[in-house]
Amino acid sequence: MLNAIGEKPKRDRASCSITRDSIISECNLNEFPEFAYASLAKVEARQQGFLIETPGKPSFVIPQLELARVLFLHSGYLCRAALTSETLTHEFDVIERLNEGKVIVNVLKLSAFPKNAFDDAGTRRMLAWLLIDRNARKSFESIFRHYKQFSRVNNGWEMWTFSFEPPQMLGWSFVFHGRQDETNNKFFVEEVTDLTFHGSLPDKVLFQHDSFKRYENKQTGGTPNGSPWTQRPDEHEINDDETASNNNEPVILINDTHTINFLGHTQTAKVNEVVESDTVASNPEPNEVASEEVSTDEPTEGGKLPAADFTGPNDETDLTRMCESRFEAFHHMLELLQKNGVTLLSKEITALPQSGRGQKHLLKNGDPRVICCVEVGYEGRHAYILEVDTSDGVSKLSSKLFRTTPSKWNDVRPTLVKGITEKTLSWPSAVIEREVLDGNVTSIHHPRHGGSGGGNIPLESLERWASNFLLAI
Repeated sequence: MLNAIGEKPKRDRASCSITRDSIISECNLNEFPEFAYASLAKVEARQQGFLIETPGKPSFVIPQLELARVLFLHSGYLCRAALTSETLTHEFDVIERLNEGKVIVNVLKLSAFPKNAFDDAGTRRMLAWLLIDRNARKSFESIFRHYKQFSRVNNGWEMWTFSFEPPQMLGWSFVFHGRQDETNNKFFVEEVTDLTFHGSLPDKVLFQHDSFKRYENKQTGGTPNGSPWTQRPDEHEINDDETASNNNEPVILINDTHTINFLGHTQTAKVNEVVESDTVASNPEPNEVASEEVSTDEPTEGGKLPAADFTGPNDETDLTRMCESRFEAFHHMLELLQKNGVTLLSKEITALPQSGRGQKHLLKNGDPRVICCVEVGYEGRHAYILEVDTSDGVSKLSSKLFRTTPSKWNDVRPTLVKGITEKTLSWPSAVIEREVLDGNVTSIHHPRHGGSGGGNIPLESLERWASNFLLAI
């Protein structure tokens, strides 16, 4: 639904997995019975879709434009690039070092891709898939081929019914919102909300550009924040009637329309050049407040509003398997807890979010800094343990144990995790005092030894560490 005004109507929800028995074929949207009526046929029947049929399951009719949106058309840049033949080739230099298990993507100087967007995990993951995976690249490039082949000019207007060739999707799964036709056992997809997929990618994809820099104070190692800066408003309003200026790096707006989960071990990172500075870290007031109005048009000379573009989708890829090695000692400690009667209820590793202009959400090598959240039960009591990735040695952050209910934890956790990287890499004491009842939080220090700052806790110290956790629960 494009440019919808007002509240969206209540819609049905469904899920679909692509198996070896699934058949995907082209169709018009009037394949869905509701669109076969004369009043709708003129508008909807012209639009191209895909019909997904799996024995014993409902058939799904998905508009081709909606599938392309979820896979590729996340931003204005990618929408424009899809209608050219050489944009990605001319703006990104992909260097494969498969013997080292990685690919380096050099973002070339002439590239118009918003540089600030590389801070976003979803943007990096989907761009890596598009640039490296041949299945994805072939499908993306088919948009331009179909455009050139099927577009036509009528009374001075160029017209084209959108179509493209989908990638191979065996093993993928989707969650949809749309309309159910129980009589014909068909479902019309209005919106894809979740995509679980896989691709042919190496263990690491590293993005490099001359502007990617990390400034560190020579004495403290902290990030200098003393330069003037512009405060963004809480919300931006997109003005479709005004042109975008090329005088600013595009404002990056969060794309929260759908979520992705990549079924692989690939990590993506923005590689920052470390620049030492004598500037003392401080938090000055902003020198101005940014405009609330922005434009997502292609930036041009003389444009009136600040340019803006969108991030990639919300990336909820499970990082547990990729980052297990960073918590090796911590996991050994958890095993000791279980031998002493503690029940491990859940464990999740996620990337820390970026807060403001800081870079503490990244390790020194540019990899995402992650946090491990463990839910435990012991003798009728419930607790949550947080362990922050300090494998680069920038901080000796203690572990935290919170004794609280699942509902309270779900309310507190997002604010708590965001606060960890807000200023320096530290626990947000103000949030903890405000959100968690007194006496229900315990700090548990790592065993004292030479290598604890790097997360390398010796095995002989684990029993004492586990004992401290057991007493705290």
